[in-house]
Amino acid sequence: MPDYKCKITVIRKSFNEDLYKQYPYGEPAPCGRLEVGQEFITDSEWDPPAGLCTWAWADMRFIIHSMHAGNPIVKIESCTDGLRPVLFKVERIEV
Repeated sequence: MPDYKCKITVIRKSFNEDLYKQYPYGEPAPCGRLEVGQEFITDSEWDPPAGLCTWAWADMRFIIHSMHAGNPIVKIESCTDGLRPVLFKVERIEV
């Protein structure tokens, strides 16, 4: 059986200013931890790659576990920050 890792790519960041005006918390800007185009490779299905937001990792950990087991090939995931959502393309890669 082949071994798998995951490639995680930041594909979009946004800021919901209208909601921020109603429910302000944190900085009034898109996520400052990640940049569009940033890529991460998992070395483990249990630990986030260096530099990846641990909240985002927690949000996508189930799909990461599934991909390390061989399912599915590509998935679009997002973090759960409703004011500053970040979208990720998560790809299973064979090693």
